[in-house]
Amino acid sequence: MEDQPGRVFFAGVLSDQLNLHVDLRGTRQREDVIALVRAALSVPEGERVLVDVVRLFEGAAVAADFERLLTPGGHPAGGASPLSGPLTRHDTEAALALLDAVKGQLPGAALRDALAMELRFEMPPRLSPEQLFLHLAELNVQPDGLPPAVLCMEHAAGLVPAPAYQHALSSWARGWAERAGLLDALRRRRSQRAAAAPDPTIPRCLVVTVEPAGDGSGDIVVRPWLNTVPGYWRPQPALPETITLDGLGGAVERALRQVVRLGPGPEERTVDDYQVMPPYVEFVMPYELLNHNVAGLTVRSGDGKPLPLGLKYAVHLRSLERMRTDDILVRAQWLERWTRLQRRGITVHGWRSSDSDGLDEWQAALAAEPDRTATVIDAPDDGPAMEALKAAIAEGVPLAVWDRRGTFLEERREVVTAVFAAVQKPTQLPLVIHRLRRRAEVDAAGPLLLGRHIAFFWDDPNRLVDIQTAGDDDLAHRHGITYQGSRHTDDSEEAPV
Repeated sequence: MEDQPGRVFFAGVLSDQLNLHVDLRGTRQREDVIALVRAALSVPEGERVLVDVVRLFEGAAVAADFERLLTPGGHPAGGASPLSGPLTRHDTEAALALLDAVKGQLPGAALRDALAMELRFEMPPRLSPEQLFLHLAELNVQPDGLPPAVLCMEHAAGLVPAPAYQHALSSWARGWAERAGLLDALRRRRSQRAAAAPDPTIPRCLVVTVEPAGDGSGDIVVRPWLNTVPGYWRPQPALPETITLDGLGGAVERALRQVVRLGPGPEERTVDDYQVMPPYVEFVMPYELLNHNVAGLTVRSGDGKPLPLGLKYAVHLRSLERMRTDDILVRAQWLERWTRLQRRGITVHGWRSSDSDGLDEWQAALAAEPDRTATVIDAPDDGPAMEALKAAIAEGVPLAVWDRRGTFLEERREVVTAVFAAVQKPTQLPLVIHRLRRRAEVDAAGPLLLGRHIAFFWDDPNRLVDIQTAGDDDLAHRHGITYQGSRHTDDSEEAPV
């Protein structure tokens, strides 16, 4: 706190943790410290968050001293006084000793991701395994009676490579569960964990649903959903915003900071994290906004120049109307064509302006050929092209590409045809389109290249958010889908199912 840059840095970390902007004048130390503490105390559980940030900057001893000022009775959690939860001092000391012994082998981000998946809530980033354990030791037990800290040891046992430490960590969890009479609950957890294999096609992802505010103002309602654990689809809702369309880039930037904050640290990131599966940013848009240049929205990093979103992220379009439909036939066709796309590859049913007189015949041909999994069309910014896209969406087509500038010229269609032919597996296509856009952004001829103007519609029916699930249970069970969230009927925020 002694220098202004240090206070600003501290405020930035605290803002991320609180999900609340903390504004400092930066001139007087006392005023800045008061602003930081007041911001923390204005948020439920903000005291704990403030202590966690102090621990990150100054270590456990300073955090314990600081927490005594905030805790009635002067006994900080995890400090020298006995813990009030289900873990005894001996339990905690033994667990911390084990975690300290494996700290060079245990990836903190992987441990946090695994726990976030099982516990269904997010945790502070950049904590060491010991700090994560102490954080979880203060949380309530799960419905089956198991404390999150015990599950932390379970997951740590599955992540360390050395068999001796695997056994020691697992034995600690088993011993605690046996003494607490919860051995059956622990066995059930282990069985469920073994059956829940990760899906490598599910990315770390920000899904942004956009819809008109419906109040005659022209504003839009933006609802971000954060899927921060790759391999599993468990999107969590962030706070919605009502803004103008011009403010969409700023809303996306604010939501992205939460996804990045929960990503792997630099020491744990590999080249493959971004070359094989870049983070996705997906826009669930109504028909009238599907031609909006979402890949060109700019986001700022620090004091640098704002850069296009498509430079760093794989940006996709998705259909709001189809995601929220309660038409079982539409859902079934969507799932069927998506399955064919993954198993048999990309087969195009193209549309051109010259087809506008025979739009009914075009849709009939598409409906008669369920093997067609993609469409390449002119920009859907007028009547015939938009009707063609609506027809493709209604028939379940999950993949569409167009040139946002208008007519999709034949030589540019050939580029897309070549891209489709070069893709060995459809799951590689988002990465290929991402590279096409990135190349256009760094090339001097970028404004002339298709990558600067291509719209990429990539709509996975297995990754849904913010939907109405009435009447869908039978279809969901047949296809093994778990719907996340529900359609909002007002501005209140609902927890996902």
